[in-house]
Amino acid sequence: MRRIPLSLRPAFSVAFICLSTLSLSAYAQVPTGKPDAAGAAAAEACERAARQALAGNTLHPVEVTFNAAPTVQPNLSSDSQIVLRGVARWRGASGVRSISYNCNVDLRTFEAVGLVMRDSTPIASEAAPARAPAEPDLSELSPAACESSAVSALKQRWPRVSQISFDIATRSFRQQSTSRAELHGSGRAVPAPHSPSTFFGFDCEIDPRDGRVLRTSLSW
Repeated sequence: MRRIPLSLRPAFSVAFICLSTLSLSAYAQVPTGKPDAAGAAAAEACERAARQALAGNTLHPVEVTFNAAPTVQPNLSSDSQIVLRGVARWRGASGVRSISYNCNVDLRTFEAVGLVMRDSTPIASEAAPARAPAEPDLSELSPAACESSAVSALKQRWPRVSQISFDIATRSFRQQSTSRAELHGSGRAVPAPHSPSTFFGFDCEIDPRDGRVLRTSLSW
């Protein structure tokens, strides 16, 4: 059996660890000796897309900052695209807001081809009255699950949709029975490149017993 020279083994291990989320064809695009070049280029493209989207959602200038570079999501990435997740903060006329975002980057061009943003700013809590027995059970409610379902519905209607963002202030919840509840919200999205930002609303039907999304519909 032919022995592999010891000098070649460390280089193979480093390439496997750094690029386990990418295909070998994607690795071939990274310059030799710079295994992090693809991730850095993808992170830069994501931050640029998030900055442009946030600036386009307001009439007034905003200051956008990133506490850390977005991180790669191995389970969501593929041979042709890399998916990253990050957090941004922006200061506008209404104060400082916190935004979480998911970004898809094309590995051939290193351009962001998909962006989903959510307002993750904590809502100031107020002293709540004693819970009445008939009050809806919100313990299994997941707004993120409804918004993800709305993103899927938008992609079915507009395959090239981008810059999807949700307005947390418009969320409303209604429960008519122990097995059916509804979450309503709204957001904005760009249906296709060079198209104007479009307002949309969504209605999400949930089983409050386990948080399953039963049905999602969109409105314009």
